[in-house]
Amino acid sequence: MSKTYLITGATSPLGLALMGRLLPTLAEGDLILAQGCGDLARLAGLCQARPGFIRPYDADFTQPLAVRAFLSDLTDTYPAPTHFVHLAGLRPIEAPCAHFDEERFVQERAVTLDSALVLCKAILPQMAQAGFGRVVFLDGRASTRAVSANILQGALNGLALSLAAEYASAGVTVNCIAPGPMASGSEADAAGLAPERAAALLCLVLSEDAAALTGSTLPAGLF
Repeated sequence: MSKTYLITGATSPLGLALMGRLLPTLAEGDLILAQGCGDLARLAGLCQARPGFIRPYDADFTQPLAVRAFLSDLTDTYPAPTHFVHLAGLRPIEAPCAHFDEERFVQERAVTLDSALVLCKAILPQMAQAGFGRVVFLDGRASTRAVSANILQGALNGLALSLAAEYASAGVTVNCIAPGPMASGSEADAAGLAPERAAALLCLVLSEDAAALTGSTLPAGLF
């Protein structure tokens, strides 16, 4: 069975590290559908490494219509995703609750939560019909004190639990990984966990060997 990976937030350090691990394993017919927003130049090296295996998409998930246009184009152009990794999110801004920014929260919710709902509503029934699917969300709560990020990550974890229960019998797993603070470079340092270590856990959760794992949140720091 050919594999189609849909990765939102693919231009993040974790997204790039994940694709770096996946690319050498891809066979003819496999694809990575990589969503970013205004920063697709970050994918250039990976695209050149294995031409034809990555399809970059520039889609602004703060705009609901852009999410639906993105989904429509994927549906019309490519096979249904077999793997969905949702890493999309705005950089959290830490501020006291008294300074909560309602307008930015709407944008954060659109990128992190609303887009996940729209994409899962379309993708998971297709996975269930095929009898196989892997879905992974990023749990970033431990890496920030931002009120809005913690609210949205709680909701995203709740979505993951609901989907895991609904689709377990259809061969579809839904999990979260919680890497905690992430280093900005390729190596772990005082800033946090190296993206490559979190990507290694992602690859494990996405594998066929993880068929019995669903509805879990896994701390990447222990991997």
